[in-house]
This record gives sequence, structure tokens and C-alpha cells, in this order.
Amino acid sequence: MPGAQLAPAQDERAGRRLLAFAVLLLLVLHGTQLISGSFTRTYDALIHVYFGAHYARSFFDPWESGWYTGFSLTSYPPLSHYLIALLSGPLGLLGAFAATQILALVGLTVGIYRFGRVFVTARAAGYGAVLLVLSSAIAETVQVFGQLPTTLSLGLLLNAIPFAVRWVRTGHRTELVRAAMWTAATTAAHHVTTLFGSVFFIAPVLLAVVLEGASRPRPHEDARGGLRRVGRRVYRVAPRVYRSAVYGAAAIAALVIVVLPYWLWSRADPITQVPIPHGSRANFLVRRDFGFMFWLVPWATLLPLYWDAVRRGLHAHRGLPRWPIMASVLLLSLLGTGGTTPVPKALLRGAFDILTLDRFTFWACMLILPLAGLSIESWRHGAWRVFVQARLGARVHHLLGLGLVTLALLLSVGVSALTYYRKFQPERIDVRPLAQYLESGGRDRYRYMVLGFGDQMAWLSANTRATTPDGNYHSARRLPELTATPVERLEGAKYTGVPGLGSLRQFMTTPEKYNLRFMLSNDAFYDPALHMLGWERRGALPGGVMVWERPGIPVLQPRLPRRELPVWQRLMWALLPSSAPALALLSLLLPPARPRRRSRWPWVRLLAEDSLDPPAQQGAWWRSWVRSLPFRSWRTAQLRARRRSRAARWRNSALLLGVLVAGVVAAAALTRPADTPQRAVLGYWDDVDFKRFGAAYRWIEPQGGLTEERWRLDLSVVGGLRSGYAKLDSLKVEEVTYSGAPGADGTLATVRSRLTWFTALGNVTEEVSQDLRRTPRGWRLLVAPVLTPRPPLRFQPVPGVQARAPLTPDEPVALRILNQRLVAYRPAPGAAERVAAVGEVQNVGGTGASLTLTAAVRDGTGQELARNNAAETFLPWLNPGERTPFLITFDGPGMTVDVRDVAAYSVRAQGVASPLNLSRDVNLWRRGAQVRVENAGATEATLTNVVAALNDARGVGWVTRTYLMEAVPPMQSREVTVPLARPAGYRVLLGPAAAPTTGAQVFANVFRREEP
Repeated sequence: MPGAQLAPAQDERAGRRLLAFAVLLLLVLHGTQLISGSFTRTYDALIHVYFGAHYARSFFDPWESGWYTGFSLTSYPPLSHYLIALLSGPLGLLGAFAATQILALVGLTVGIYRFGRVFVTARAAGYGAVLLVLSSAIAETVQVFGQLPTTLSLGLLLNAIPFAVRWVRTGHRTELVRAAMWTAATTAAHHVTTLFGSVFFIAPVLLAVVLEGASRPRPHEDARGGLRRVGRRVYRVAPRVYRSAVYGAAAIAALVIVVLPYWLWSRADPITQVPIPHGSRANFLVRRDFGFMFWLVPWATLLPLYWDAVRRGLHAHRGLPRWPIMASVLLLSLLGTGGTTPVPKALLRGAFDILTLDRFTFWACMLILPLAGLSIESWRHGAWRVFVQARLGARVHHLLGLGLVTLALLLSVGVSALTYYRKFQPERIDVRPLAQYLESGGRDRYRYMVLGFGDQMAWLSANTRATTPDGNYHSARRLPELTATPVERLEGAKYTGVPGLGSLRQFMTTPEKYNLRFMLSNDAFYDPALHMLGWERRGALPGGVMVWERPGIPVLQPRLPRRELPVWQRLMWALLPSSAPALALLSLLLPPARPRRRSRWPWVRLLAEDSLDPPAQQGAWWRSWVRSLPFRSWRTAQLRARRRSRAARWRNSALLLGVLVAGVVAAAALTRPADTPQRAVLGYWDDVDFKRFGAAYRWIEPQGGLTEERWRLDLSVVGGLRSGYAKLDSLKVEEVTYSGAPGADGTLATVRSRLTWFTALGNVTEEVSQDLRRTPRGWRLLVAPVLTPRPPLRFQPVPGVQARAPLTPDEPVALRILNQRLVAYRPAPGAAERVAAVGEVQNVGGTGASLTLTAAVRDGTGQELARNNAAETFLPWLNPGERTPFLITFDGPGMTVDVRDVAAYSVRAQGVASPLNLSRDVNLWRRGAQVRVENAGATEATLTNVVAALNDARGVGWVTRTYLMEAVPPMQSREVTVPLARPAGYRVLLGPAAAPTTGAQVFANVFRREEP
């Protein structure tokens, strides 16, 4: 068939034209998106920008103090960050990242082409490069995950392998130098790529090259059979095995030497922390959402070609067997399935809980591209073209090809635009006023923390010298509060459930331990917890970011502790990784190797390259075995199919179209959920939870003249935690009752469901009963207007904060501890005993005060066992003369106190002048355990914490707290039941002995929502 097989020169020209087209398509498809700043919505991009900003400021100092109270950047290979720092001068940090990623993608495209030419034709390698640009794997990696070191290092590795192949084949030392230099550059970009790439990329290719040598005779070899045949094979492959070992030693040396400070850091400061869960390790059959993101999306473009590409891996290319590459593709595909099968965990062992397994899927997609290029080549020029045109005709063949290309392009664009229509990050935040605020008025002498910023916290850190105890690079964490829980970062603690909020609450409760004074909140979810734990709301900066401050925090030391590296390590870290790519590029200028004369030493002649071309019949047994497999080998231009009649081609085309249409219809029917009342209730609450109010209103059949505007007002009437401060954790339908046939229009149904809301103050459960009616549009909720809407002005206005406003100095206020004792208790019958400090404190100063109450317990030697602050069981603000009970527990992360070890305790009360949160316009009326909360103020009491003190003859014996989950409108009241009993196992350890309870007092700490 004309064009099926090309002469070497023609094949080379065709491959280069396809490579040029792939690079141009790459610049149009991905380059334009990167230049527009699409990467700022990805997961990891801004982290690398932050690291690049450090090297732009201090190239020779790897110590970064901005995160985690300081950490060493020798924990991450720096080449990509060096490039960002180098280009940030003319392009800025964001422009430098975009330019570096474009450079990495161009290198990866060229690398795929050069790597593919080792075991496929140049034209097939060119098609593989085009497939790379169109693949959903590269779109997800670049435009969703923002992984720069992954693309940069893999491109360098793929460009190193052809040099290694030439060295093994020819023995030219110039090729060895080039291979070693490019492998060193790979290590400088990412050591994991060199480490695992040696197994999954380098080893299969070199094994194939060594096996290729077994088919090439050498002069003076023994031609006899028997055992001498084995010796002849060993004699043939000995030079290639030797040179493979030499390159392997060079690769290991590069892996160790180029990033030697990293290996020294990992040995001196190993990672000892609770593994952080990652979706790529999940069982994809159970968590289909993770399977979609980490398996189906990267494979989407290549799945139609997978079986044919793997089948072609059974054949050889000019004597080079492809089965080692095919085996590596299959193994990588298996490892990329995460916890779906036990095989990845069994193979990776301890690394399973450390690595993100989506990298194996990405590598599998990259490794299969040259083989998939063979399938495309066959479709356009070879056997597949003959097969399809003979049965369907040339026009249908061209239409199918155009349809597949269009589908691939749409998939790539759709995945690239995933961050536009499926938000992975909050809306873009202008960090300039935030940086000005943190660096003015002496605020940079304290630490800050952000909430609800996503990965933009790294962009803020890159633009300010202020520091934070949080961070977005979990390998560098060393604080016990962070390493003891499976939480990646505190900024998004609400997405990690109870463990995440537990760690965050520890920082909120004891901020003085971390010199943490400021919270910049971009998520109202955390506002109730901040208020209840004693943080003061200062107002909103330009852009709507709320500033919370905790007065009374000690300033940072002028010179923070740091781990100094020896000078030779700092120089090594700065010079070797940065010079590795430069040396790799310079190695291309080395002159070609000259032919060497025949050596007189026999061992040199044994390892010299002198193999001859293989005989024509070599490998016939393998080809005959492949042809005997169940699927037939359709090699290029070897298929001879009889052309069918026009009627047969039309009939086959119609049948194919019918199958495609039927498949689409069946898939739509199978994926469409059944229309039931349960689905309507779940859809409604899901839309409400994600603030899709327009979509939620479409689940409603309005009653009594209800409009969408009125419904939104009524929805906010519920108030409390659910109104903007909670996320729906689960919904369980308890009961469904029908008034008639479920499928008939007009049938009524009542659904009683249990909703569990996840809040910053714990889980909240409520039961809801909703009426629905079957309509032509499906089941819809019956909702009528609320009869008593609240006045429109029920929220406090949000005050503005000037970015350069001076910091108000702390003014101490005298406090007096009236009584105190240390008690033991059990949170539940049969549970282990815990320790708590309980008592009462009074403001004896002349001004309002913000309180910090700290308790510590010690053993008999005076060693401190634990220290903690009062959290929700006290009033954080007191007017002059006011009192508050307090209860301080020791149950935070890393706190384990054995009651038998406690020998002493202490309580410290600190007050700082504050004019905030001192109004007392909420009245409490108690009758037994029932407390009526009456709002006498002019604004809504969004959330009320009712604190109850159980008194005995010697003072406060125990303190409880209860949240009123429903908001209290102005001039209205709500009731709540408070617990008025001591816990199980209550006993006094130190202090006044326990006595019978003589009465109870109740106090209120009120959180009020602020809106513009």
C-alpha cells in the first residue's frame, strides 16, 4: 500500500514535520492558557511559585522561615524553582512559572518523539508527540494539578534515554557523557522521576537493547550448537550488558551527588508523621469520584487505543523487542489503580502511603504514546486504513478519523477548562492589601494564618515577609499538632473533617504558643469558632477578607532559630542542580566520537562493539508465536482485504451509526437517576449546601405566591449555624409516605429525613419533614412563604480595615482568680479518665478585657505534662467587675495526661484591654435545665453559647456549655436545654474538696453575623 512504509529519509522528514506540528499545537492549546494565568486555579502551581520566590530573594540560603516556623528547602529538588527565580526578573513570578511550564512541555514533547524513535518509526513517534499534546493526561497534569517538576523532569529523562541507547549500542563515550548529564538534570528537577524512571523507563529500554544484541552476531564467535549456543548469546550481549552497567552507575552517581544535601536532610530529619490520605490511593470501585479524577480522566483520550497499542508491544522494531516497554506500561497501569487491588500496596510497601499514585497513571500514559502512535500511523497509512475502507468506505474512514480527533480535542479542552466550571480553588484574591496590612504597623513581628484561601496562601506568602505556622508542603512539617493528624494544611481544615478541625482548634485555642496574632479569613465557616475561642473581629480588608486578631500575643524573637547547613552543602545545593541543565545542553556541542583502533588486550576486545547485522531469518520463531495468538497481527501494509460492494459499505456504515447512537442513548438512560422523592430532597439540600440557590429553587413548586427572592429571604430566616456556617455531611431518609400511586401526577409525598451538618464547632443533627408533589417536571417540594419575616436590618455592618493602619498596643488589665481546682472525670461511662482545671475569674481592672486563661499540669519532678487554654467553656470578654467560670481540658493533639502522674497544676489569667464584645443585650432566664434566651438588642444573635456553672460551697465545681443552633431575632426569644450535672467519675485531684452542688449560673457568649 503506498505510504504504509517509508524509506528512512522520508520517515525522518515525516516525523520531524509531525513534531513541529505538535510543538505548534502545544503552544496554541496549552501555551495560551498558561500565559493567561490558568495555572493559578490549579493545585500545586503556586507552591512552586512560592519556592521560586525564595530563591529569587536568597539563592544560596535554602532556609525558608515563612512556613511551619521555618524549614529547609533542601527537602525538594530545586531546578524548576531555580528557573522560576531566574525568569522572575523580566517576567515576574507568575510569568516565570508560565514560561518554565511551557519550556518543560516543549522538552517533554521533543522527549516523547526522541524516546519513541528508539522502538517505533519516526512517523509513529511524531504521531505520539501529537497525541501527547491532545492527551487528557497532560491536560490534567498541567491545567488541573499544576505539576511543574513532574513535566520538567520527565522531559529531561526522555531526552536522556536516546543518548543512553546510543552508548549501549555503539560504545561512544560522547553518548555516555550526554546520557549522564541529562540524567543529572532529571535528578535536579525531581529525584523521584530518576528513581522510578530508572525502573519503568530506562530499564525496559536498555533490556530491549541488550536483547537486540543477542540477535546480532560478532566476528570470531563459536558457531557450534548445544551449550555453546548459550555461550554465544552471552558473548554477543556482553558489551551491551557492560555498557548498561556503566550507565547505571553513572545514573546512580547523578542521583546521589546532584541532590546530596537532600539525602543528608532525609537521613538526619526523616519524615515521621501520620500519612495524609490521597484520592489516588482509594478503591476506585468504592470511591468512583476518585476513580474518575485519577484514572478515567487521564486515560480518557488513550483508552480507545489502549488494546491495540499494547498488542503492538508484542512485536519488534528492526530487531528491537518491544515487550519490555509493553510490560512496563501494564505494570504502571496496575500501580495507577491505587487501592482498587492489593497489588500496588504489596509492591510499594511503605511507599504506598507516601506517594501519590496518580503519577504512575501519568507515566503509563506517557510511556504508551509511541505505541499509540503506531496505531494512528496504521489508521492513516496502514492496516487499519485498509480494513476500515474495505468495509465502510473511504469517506466513513475519514469521518471517523475526524470524529476521533475532534473528540480528543474536546476532551483535552474540557479537562483543561475543568477548573473554570468546577471550582477547585476560591475566587482569585488580591494579596497586595493583605501583604501591606501584615507588613505595616509592626504586624510582621507576629505570625498570621489564613483560612479559606486554598493554594493562594502560597501566593500571599510569596509576597510578604510575614510568617505563618501553617503551610502547603507537608513533607516539611515538624510541629506535633500538624504531624499527629492526617491534615495537609490548616487553611482548609473543614475539608479534612474532625482531625483537621481538631488541629486548627489547637492553634486557635493556644495562639501564644506560635506567636499567632492574626487570622485572615476568606470563609465564614470558621467565624463562629473564632469568636467562641476569643478572637476579635477587626473588619474586612479590600477584597472582603475578614481580619481576626487575638490580643496579648508575645512578639517573635528578633532572631528565629534555624538549622544551619555547612557551607559546602549550601554551595553544592546552589551550584550543582542549577548547572546540571546547562551542562546537559553544552554536552550537545561535544564533537562526534572518532573510531577507535582495535585493542591488543583481549578483555577490551571482548567488551568492544563489533556486532554485525542480524541474518534475515533471525527472530522468525517469535513472529510465528505472535501470529498464533487469539488476535491476529495486522502489521503495516500486510493486510490485504477485499473491497466490499457499495451496498455492503452503506449497510455496515448504517449499522455502525446505529450502534453508536444506541450506545449513547443507553449510556444516558443508565446514568440518569430515577425520579423519586428521595432524589428531589437530596438534590435540593445538595444545591442549598453548595450555595446553588437558583438550582435549589428549581426543585420547588411555589405555594402561596412564593418567589425566588422571598424564598431566599425565608431560607436565611432559619439563621444559626446552618445559615452559612455549616456543610452538609450526610442526609439519611428516614421515612417516605405517599397519598396515591407514586408514578401518577398530582400524588403527594412526605419525606422525613435526618440531616447532619458539619460545623467548626462540631456536628449538628436535625430532623426535617418536607412535603412533595409529583408534577410533569418530576417530584417537587411544596414550599410556601414564611408568615413572620424578619426586619431587613438585622445584621451588623462590616467595618473596613485600612491596610496600613497602626497596630494598637496591648494594655494589660488586672484579673483575679477567685477559686480553682483540678478534677478528674470521664467523658463517657467506661472511658479513660481525663484531667481538667475548673474555677472562676473576675475582671478587677477599670476597663473591659479580653481574657486568656492557661492551665498546666506537672508530675512529681516538676516536668510539665500538658498545657492548654480555656476554649468554649468561659466568657472571653469581661466588663469591669464581671466574673466568668472556666473549664480547661487537656485533650488537644499530642496531649496525653495520665491521672496517676499528676502532682501539681497551675492556672494563669491574662487580660488585655478591649472595647469589643462587651454588650450584654441578651438576657437568660432559667427554670431547671430549660434556659430561655431573649435578645433585647437591635441585631440578630446568630449563635449563642450558653455557659452553665455548677457551684458548690467552695466555688465553681464544673462548667458545661450548650449552643443554641437557631438564631434569635431582635426582640424575640428561643429556648434551649442545658446539662446541669457533673460528668461520670467526677473527683477532685488538687484543690478544695468536692461538695454537693448548691446551684447553677448561666452566661451567654453571643456571635453576631456581619454583612456589608
